[in-house]
Amino acid sequence: MSRHHNTTLNFSHSPYKNKLSPNAIDLEIKRGELRLRYVKLLRDIHASLDKEDATNLIKESVAIWEKLNY
Repeated sequence: MSRHHNTTLNFSHSPYKNKLSPNAIDLEIKRGELRLRYVKLLRDIHASLDKEDATNLIKESVAIWEKLNY
């Protein structure tokens, strides 16, 4: 007979715990769209440039992205 240590469900990390307002949901969707565009751009940069140029440009873009997110 096996024993389960977690006999109760813990929803403390559930994304549905706090309901978001429609404006907050729209903002999260926009952020997701921007992240997707960013990743596609980085992929295109890497495919288009030589390795060194792509690496330098990606490092610069990462620094910009971090500034935008904080």
